[in-house]
Amino acid sequence: MVAPLWAERFPLVKRGSNNEPEEPDPDDRVTSIESLRDLTLISPAELKSLLKQVDAIAVRNADNNLADRWPVLWEKLHQLKGDLKTVNVDDKFTRAINEIESMRGGTAPADFMSKWLVIRTDVVFDSGK
Repeated sequence: MVAPLWAERFPLVKRGSNNEPEEPDPDDRVTSIESLRDLTLISPAELKSLLKQVDAIAVRNADNNLADRWPVLWEKLHQLKGDLKTVNVDDKFTRAINEIESMRGGTAPADFMSKWLVIRTDVVFDSGK
C-alpha cells in the first residue's frame, strides 16, 4: 500500500544499461546531499494542494453519504498527517496531527466537518509562517 504512494512521490532512480542504479559521481556529493534534503522537505504549496484535494472530496457530491467517500478521504488525511509530521518543527502542527489521528477508523466520524475545519485552519495558518 505504501509502495505506490512512495513511487508517485519519489520517482525511480535512473538505471544504467544493465538495469542497475547508476552510481553518482563522487564530485557531486554536495548535489546529492541537496537532493536528499529536497526529498525530505514538504513545501507549503504541497500542503495546500493536499488541503484542496481533501476539500474537493469532502464537498463533492455533498448529498451522498460521507461514508461512501471515507476510504478516499482517509487516504488523503493519512498522507497529510505524514507530511505534517515531516515538517512539525516546534510542534506547530501537533494539534492538526492529533485531530487527524482521532479520525482513524473504518468509518467517518460524525463530527468530521468540524474536525476538518480545525485541521484546515491550523495548516493554512501555520504553513504560511
